[in-house]
This record gives sequence, structure tokens and C-alpha cells, in this order.
Amino acid sequence: MKNELYAVAAIVDSVAATVRRFGVTRPVTKTALMPALAVATPPRDPAMALGLAGSWAGDIALLGDSDRAFRTGLFSFLAAHVGYTAALARRSTPGSRKAVLPIVAASSVGALVFARAAGPMGKPVGLYALTLGTMVAAASTARGTGARRVFVGAALFAVSDALLGASRFVLKGRAARVASAGVMPTYAAAQWLLHTGFSASTE
Repeated sequence: MKNELYAVAAIVDSVAATVRRFGVTRPVTKTALMPALAVATPPRDPAMALGLAGSWAGDIALLGDSDRAFRTGLFSFLAAHVGYTAALARRSTPGSRKAVLPIVAASSVGALVFARAAGPMGKPVGLYALTLGTMVAAASTARGTGARRVFVGAALFAVSDALLGASRFVLKGRAARVASAGVMPTYAAAQWLLHTGFSASTE
């Protein structure tokens, strides 16, 4: 039942983010999203709890549209990914790191592209993209029960942030709106997969 409540919150928030006339709903649904996930899947690792808390702070910050709100959200999520990376790195096993270099290389290219597109915010955006890439690389080293969910969740997190970056810095008009509509569904799925997958690996 608790997972269903998180799913409902995620669906309602995704719709509210897309249908702007429901904008008054978003401060409630987006603020409730990470607490609902914490109830559904309580973090058993302090670093995963940091990831959840940083994500919650980032969600609240990104309710605003200003550059200041975006920067606050970016650094909140950067802290979240540091937590996730630390937790996932402790779940890695010898010989499980073949995908790390390609992922880091791809994230470096993505960081350069988005840093250039972000203009004055290029440096923090580039740093964030590299941190996110490091988290995805750490997820690729996970093994055991829940490992596939963890990696898919990390990859979806990268997709969600790429859509957010594209809609804010690269695309215009209808294309930006289409990209923006994909941010919350992929983000909500990413968080659920990361946390449930990690919890499964510790059972």
C-alpha cells in the first residue's frame, strides 16, 4: 500500500507539472514525494538517507523558476548524488567495474555540452553532470539482489536530468515543453528504483 501511495503522488505531480493550470497542486505533491518514498522504503544506510534528504531539498528549490532557485536545487541534488555514490560504492564487488570508464567518459561529454549551453551557470552545471555520471558509474558496479533496479534507476536519473537541462538551456517552444513533461515521470521512477533496489540488496 505504501508503494501505491508513492505511485499516486508521483502520477499526480507529473500531471500537475505538465498541465500548468494545476500549478497550485505542485507545492503539495512535489514536497510530499520524497517523504512518501521514505515511508514506502525507509533508507537503511545513512548515505542513502542523505540522498533522499538532498533530493527533497532539491525538489522544493526547483518549485521556483529563477536562476537562484535552479542553482539551489542543483547543489541540493549534487549533495544527494554524493550520498548515493557513497552508498552504492560500498555495494560494489571486485571485477564489476567494466562499465565505469565508458559511463564516466559519456558523462564528461554530456557535462561539457550542458556546461556550454548553460552560459553563466556553466561551471556548476558541468560539475553536477560529472557528479551524476559518477553516481551512475557507481550504480553499474552493484551486484546481487536489486542490482538491476539500482542501475536502471541511476540511468533514469540521468535521463530525467538531461531532459531538464535540455528544456531549460537547449530547446525552445514546444520541444522544450515536451522534454519538460518527461522530467518528473523519469525522476519519480528513478528514485523508486534506486531505493527499492538498494533496500533489496541489504535484506
